Amino acid sequence: MSFEFSSLTRTQNIKTLKTEPLDVLVIGGGIVGAGLIRDLALNGGIKAGLIEQGDFASGTSGASSQLIHGGFRYLATRDIGLVKQARKEREILLHIAPNLVKPIPLAILSYKGDPYPLTGIQLAARYYNHLSKSDIAEKSKLLRDVHKIQAMVGPVATDALKGCVVLWDSKVDDARLTIATLKDAYQNGGIVTNYVQFLHFIAQPDTSNPTHRIMAKDTISGECFEIAARKIVSTAGPWTDQLWRKDPSYDGVPRLVTKNAKGIHLILPRCVGGNSSVQYGVITVTQAEKSHNEKQRAIFILPGEHDTSIIGTTETTPEGEPESVRPSTKEVAYLLSEIQRLFPSMSFDRSAIIGAYAGIRPLIATNNSKQISENESRNFVSREHLITESPSGILYVYGGKLTTHRLIAEETVDYLAESLNVPRECKTAVCPLPSAISEGLCADDIDTVIRSNHQSVVNLLPNCDKERLIQRYGNRGYQTIQEFVNQDATLAEPITTSLPFVKAEILYAYWGEMAITLEDLLWRRTRIGRTQGQGLDIAPQIAQFLGKWNNWNQARVAAEVEKYTHRIQWLNHNL
Repeated sequence: MSFEFSSLTRTQNIKTLKTEPLDVLVIGGGIVGAGLIRDLALNGGIKAGLIEQGDFASGTSGASSQLIHGGFRYLATRDIGLVKQARKEREILLHIAPNLVKPIPLAILSYKGDPYPLTGIQLAARYYNHLSKSDIAEKSKLLRDVHKIQAMVGPVATDALKGCVVLWDSKVDDARLTIATLKDAYQNGGIVTNYVQFLHFIAQPDTSNPTHRIMAKDTISGECFEIAARKIVSTAGPWTDQLWRKDPSYDGVPRLVTKNAKGIHLILPRCVGGNSSVQYGVITVTQAEKSHNEKQRAIFILPGEHDTSIIGTTETTPEGEPESVRPSTKEVAYLLSEIQRLFPSMSFDRSAIIGAYAGIRPLIATNNSKQISENESRNFVSREHLITESPSGILYVYGGKLTTHRLIAEETVDYLAESLNVPRECKTAVCPLPSAISEGLCADDIDTVIRSNHQSVVNLLPNCDKERLIQRYGNRGYQTIQEFVNQDATLAEPITTSLPFVKAEILYAYWGEMAITLEDLLWRRTRIGRTQGQGLDIAPQIAQFLGKWNNWNQARVAAEVEKYTHRIQWLNHNL
């Protein structure tokens, strides 16, 4: 059985944070914070902890387009170094997390009047491919036959369609990658907990006491407590300026901008995918901006799970704090009109929407870069991220993205190890995440993996469940789920006839993935919240099931259902 990573783990980790000083405290449990605590833990010689005010990946890291990409659009601005960097990181992630990061072909459609010529896209795609060590199967290609394009990607509009260029990037469930990264950090000694909120700084280091102290709050129990650490790193994404405003050395200058920082996505029934067995994504240039003489944008139509498609994204200015972000009526109408134009034979009105979500990108205020350089003691700058230490000694990570999170962590730990006078050996590019396993295994391969790792397992789950579970949870996660079933055969039953999830994996989300609430389970651990009905119809029975196994009383069961229902209704308010 794999190691426990549950609410009991969380309780023990909070106890450790209260009583044992750290070398490094990471504030923020998105993908960048997860990458950082993993690097610290694998390095050795550094006692590190991480706190997240909500659930892991409950902010930007769980609301992305779910792409691991090399930044193809940056070729137009000749940011070759940035593209090379991202392409290299994609290759690393394909190696260390092959069951989560999966190659996907993207068809870039070219219509008459689009800002970029088809031949230019083709040349850029060839160069893009040249910048990585892609397999021969990932070579870009040009198609001009509109019937072949439709057979490949679905019934896209053919009027004025000049052709398409296919290039390869990768897709990933961003929340699951974050969880897997955090679990690896915990397994290697990192002290990780969700639902612990940073409140304020208590003291700065001095000659008599070279540690920072902060006040934190366990938002589940309501208890406030102190955490001591020699170094504190903020990886709070769009919440970073909130933390910066509490820094003793705050100079009144924000480090992030909100203009064009908000992006939304719609979840619709499957619209991409023609006669091909390969699931393609589609990229197209929007048309709505033409009538206003505005710059056109690219949007993605990507295959989601369980016969869905993910449509995104937008670039607008959010209103309010990051936690209040949700899709607006105007943004929803914008994406719907574009998808309807692209698939004219299909019907896309608001009733077709399964769900929607929104996130805020932590965009760096580049106009303040001079002042940052003058005020901060040390900076590591790229176009995509900024690592800087304030005069009070707090380290801040600004910007960044899903694809390059590991590299950002490596750069940060390089500096931390030097500051702490600890030997440095970055292992994150070569050490696979726990239970990483190659894609495309046949049933015999899966059985071999299981037998070689755990001889006592009796395989009570169907083969289709075996492969799906191994791909989703990895080898060890599957073994734990299977052992739950061995102990109670009823746990092999599906939670609903419309979805493949079995009861044992619902239990595993709480035992092995530190899910605390019903929303954690439905929205991030399983993504049931992104399927038809969004889990609202089965939420009561799942809550009752969890109540039985987690000792929830009926009041807790009812409260979890009510909270999840309210959350979904709030997100869907403008649909």
